Amino acid sequence: MHLVYIAIFGALGSLARYGVGIWAKTAFGVVFPWGTLLVNILGSFILAFITTLALENRVSEQVRLAIAIGFCGAFTTFSTFELEILNTILEGRSWVAVLYILSSIVLGFIAVLVGRGLALLII
Repeated sequence: MHLVYIAIFGALGSLARYGVGIWAKTAFGVVFPWGTLLVNILGSFILAFITTLALENRVSEQVRLAIAIGFCGAFTTFSTFELEILNTILEGRSWVAVLYILSSIVLGFIAVLVGRGLALLII
């Protein structure tokens, strides 16, 4: 049954990823890969939040697997992140690539801290 939940939540994560990407392009344009950045930050938050709750036995193993592996596994886009960095450099916009790398790492880590902190607050 775990595989069914992982597959369902993986499909939801894929659709959410697509939706965030479309929304970000519409809202912010294509100069900076906002969609991937937002997905990676949100995914960092969600993953930290759900795993912290799971470590404290506040959610079931099935919920943890469905969200952490299914949803977050399909939602986050590290491979896309890497390809966008390369393409940005090849387009001659190295400063955007550096900004993207730093903002992804720093904001993603902050999202992990906030997700864990919020989960600990409700435990």
